[in-house]
Amino acid sequence: MVKEECKKQLIEDMGIHFESQYSIPPLAARIYAGLILSEEDGTTFEDCQIKRQASKSSISTSLNLLLKIGMITYFTKSGDRKRYFKTADKNAFFLAKLEENLKKVERERKIVEKVESYIKEYNPKKHKENMGKSKIFQTFLQKNEVLLKEAINEFKNLTK
Repeated sequence: MVKEECKKQLIEDMGIHFESQYSIPPLAARIYAGLILSEEDGTTFEDCQIKRQASKSSISTSLNLLLKIGMITYFTKSGDRKRYFKTADKNAFFLAKLEENLKKVERERKIVEKVESYIKEYNPKKHKENMGKSKIFQTFLQKNEVLLKEAINEFKNLTK
């Protein structure tokens, strides 16, 4: 496969992933994917429009969304009125995603513990039947919590 064809397919694959992972619209997901794979220092609004073959309004809406949620930033060049878009500092974005996932896992672990405690006290038969499954799930959550905390610390150490 030729480089451009590979790049197009990868942008599409990444776009589908970003749509579901970050709950962003298809065009915004593909713009973000394109910025990740860009070999340029920054991409202009016009470049985004040409590459994505979308209306000015759609491109503007997508870029503004990506800016608002912190996935991209922009810079200007002296003497040039254009804005150049690029992915946000990867450490900041990925660190925020790891911290968000950690909070989700912590909340889920706490609610599972409460449910387990309730069932143990008020429905001992059900508790006994589900004890193995519950233990596996709680272990899974605890291990995820540990891995997320380790990854967060590693990211923080990279930025020191």
